[in-house]
Amino acid sequence: MNSPKVSRGVQESDVWAAADTLIAQGLRPTIERVRQQIGRGSPNTVSPMLESWFATLGQRLGVAQADSPQSGVPENVLRLAQELWNSATQEAVAVAQKTLQEREAELQASRLSHEADLEHMEQREKALHQQKQAMDEAMKLAQGQAQELSRRLDEMQQLAQDREAQLSSLRAELSAVAKARELERKEHSEEQQAAAQERQRLAEQFAGNERRMLTDLDRARQEVASAKKAQAEQERKSEGRLAEWQSRQQLLEEELLQARTQLLGAQQTAQAAQERVADLKALLAATQQAAPATDKTPVRSGSRSLQRRALTQRARNLPRK
Repeated sequence: MNSPKVSRGVQESDVWAAADTLIAQGLRPTIERVRQQIGRGSPNTVSPMLESWFATLGQRLGVAQADSPQSGVPENVLRLAQELWNSATQEAVAVAQKTLQEREAELQASRLSHEADLEHMEQREKALHQQKQAMDEAMKLAQGQAQELSRRLDEMQQLAQDREAQLSSLRAELSAVAKARELERKEHSEEQQAAAQERQRLAEQFAGNERRMLTDLDRARQEVASAKKAQAEQERKSEGRLAEWQSRQQLLEEELLQARTQLLGAQQTAQAAQERVADLKALLAATQQAAPATDKTPVRSGSRSLQRRALTQRARNLPRK
C-alpha cells in the first residue's frame, strides 16, 4: 500500500479517510462528496488522490493482489469497483470540462473587457484632442485680450502723462498769475503811500497857497479815485482770472484722478489676463507656439497743442468704469 502524500494543505490520507467514510455510509465516493467531507481542497487536488484510493481499493479490501488483480476477487466486487472507477472518471471529466468552460468564459469576458477598454481609450483620446483644441482657442483669445489690454494700457499711460504735463503747465501759469496779482497789490500799496505823501505835502503847502492847495487836493483826490477805480477793476479781472484758473485746475485734477483710476483698473485687468495666459501656457507647455509680436503703429508727430487736444478727446471717448 502506498504511503499518503501531502499536497497544498490537503493530505492524501484525508482523502482516503473521507472516501472510506462515504463507502461505509453506502455512498459512492466522488470528488465533490470527498471535498464536502473534508471541508477544503480543490477538485484538481482531490482528483488524483481519489484515483489513487480507487487504484488501491482492492488491495486494501484484501480481495486483490499486485500480480493478478482479478484472482480470487468476487465478480460483484470487481463490477462495483469498475463502476466506481468509471463514475469517478466521468465526474472528473465533467469537472474538467466545467473548469474549461469557466476558463473560456473568463477569457471571453476578458477579451470583451479589453475591447471595451480600447474603445474607452479611443473615446478618451478624442475627448482630450477636442479639449486641447478648445484650450488652444481659449489661449489665442486670452492672448488677444492681453494684447488689447496692453495697448489700451499704453494709451492710458500716455494720456496720464499728458494730463500731468497739462496740470503742471496750469500750475505754473496759476503761480505766475498769483505773482502778478501780488505785484499789482504791491504797486497799489506803493501808490497809496505815494498819495498819502502827496496829501501830506499839499497839507504843508496849504498855509501858503490855500487855493492852489485845494485845487491840487481835488486833482489828487480825482487821481486817487481813478487809481482806486482802476485798481478795483484790475483786482476784479485778476480775481476772475484766478477763479477761472482754479476751476480749470480742479477740472484737470478730477480728470487726472479718473485717468489714474482707469489706469489702475486696466493694470489689474491686464494682470488677470496675463495670469490666465500663464495658466494656459502651463497646461499646454508641450504644444504651445510662441505668439507673434504685437505690431506697433508709429505715431506721427504734430504740434503740441493739436496732440494735447487729440489725447484729451481720446481720453473722453474711453469707456469709464
